[in-house]
Amino acid sequence: MDHEYVCLTEKEEMWARMLMQVLEDNEIPCSALPVHGAGMVVKTGMQESLRVFVPERCLAEATELLQALFSAELLPDEEE
Repeated sequence: MDHEYVCLTEKEEMWARMLMQVLEDNEIPCSALPVHGAGMVVKTGMQESLRVFVPERCLAEATELLQALFSAELLPDEEE
């Protein structure tokens, strides 16, 4: 791999997978790593979270997509 990857965000797995699809649709390479191992998730009952990584050269565009995708209007369960 000839590009330096940087962490874009950490999200619950469902949201991370949706973000990765949007990044790929916009031709931004991405990768993800779990935050906790599967054993920890099963033992504690917590939801799996993923850290999403993109090439440093794509960080600005990926950040714009991230912000557009997860704006307050799109997340009704986070209403105050």
